[in-house]
Amino acid sequence: MSQFPIVLIPPSIERVRSALPPREPFAETPPEKPGFAPQKLNTSVLAIETVVAVPVVSIISQGQSGLWWFLFLVAIGAIVTHAWHQLNTYPQRKLEHNRKVAAYPGNLESYNRRKQEYEQIAKEALSPERVAEFRYKLLLQVLSQTVPHDGAGSLATVGNAEAQFGRYLNCYFPNKIHKRLTLQIPDFEYPYTPDFAYIDRELNLYIDIELDEPYVYQTGEPTHYLGAWKDNNRDRFFINRGWVVIRFSEEQVICYPDSCCKTIAQVIAQITGNEFILKEFSSVLDLQPVRQWTEVEAAEMAASRKRDNYQYPNPSSHSKPAVLDSTRPVSEEVVVRTSQKDAPQKTRKTSRSLRRNFHRFLTSQPDMTDLSEAKKIYLDNLASQSTGRGKWVRNNRAKAESFLKDWKIND
Repeated sequence: MSQFPIVLIPPSIERVRSALPPREPFAETPPEKPGFAPQKLNTSVLAIETVVAVPVVSIISQGQSGLWWFLFLVAIGAIVTHAWHQLNTYPQRKLEHNRKVAAYPGNLESYNRRKQEYEQIAKEALSPERVAEFRYKLLLQVLSQTVPHDGAGSLATVGNAEAQFGRYLNCYFPNKIHKRLTLQIPDFEYPYTPDFAYIDRELNLYIDIELDEPYVYQTGEPTHYLGAWKDNNRDRFFINRGWVVIRFSEEQVICYPDSCCKTIAQVIAQITGNEFILKEFSSVLDLQPVRQWTEVEAAEMAASRKRDNYQYPNPSSHSKPAVLDSTRPVSEEVVVRTSQKDAPQKTRKTSRSLRRNFHRFLTSQPDMTDLSEAKKIYLDNLASQSTGRGKWVRNNRAKAESFLKDWKIND
């Protein structure tokens, strides 16, 4: 069963992760070991030659006595000549054999040394450092084939969840997040538009980041369900162009934006082999998977208005709000002065959630120093959302403002 986040990596990039540096096989053969010492006369060979000569001569002569004796004498002469040759070359053969016997230990040692040197070089070529270097160069070659976007200025609508998540993405991945890009679909009037595009121009790494809702908010039409052909075609389009695709559920990016960003960083680290990008996510919890809904389940979610009732996590179960730069004017030093121990539990929970999310909003706005203006913008953004929290803020604006009244920045 498919689960969010759905991470799709092109096969060409996947192969890089297991690629190893090529190496030539060791082509040398071991030196031949010298055989037995040579004999002056190889009597066994001479005897065989004599035994074979008699029937051969008889067959050839076909009973002619004169021819038989002629051929027999010729055969005997050849055998005698062979024996004389053995005796005559014996000193040379013995000398050659002794030379091979004397040289064999040195040849074997030299062969073993070259083989060990080859194995050492091969081992060094497979060291983690060399493998990482090889894979990085190979990755650059693969990524150089990625087909980039071909336009910008898309007119696709942007939802509230996208706007909120975009602030987190820009905090964690500055100068690498892009919106409203377009990729023209062959033989189709309208292009594809990634919700967000992560682009590392140095590597030429492109990631399509998608936020999947279970249904269209206005009509309740199921969407992004398991097996949806539109999503499958779209994913193949990006994969075939060398893009990585990461799909989150809308609930994940609304409730766990830090963890979603961590997932993106984990994918980048997995592809590049560089885990330095994960350093700033050390205090962020891993994103918990969510089962992808079926078309029937999406219709049921629309009927229950699921998108208006996402369950926000408790403070203890959520990742710590990220502060990426201690020099920013608004940071973790923002504190709450008053205690609400006497307030009803539900009110305290709402208050903590508003303050916690306001904290995140502030950390995503490094240039915002006017706290009063920040509170107004934050509550306006909440009130414009279709979530249950947005409805609550619209109906209880004064109470929401009172929850944020006691925020201050430490000197």
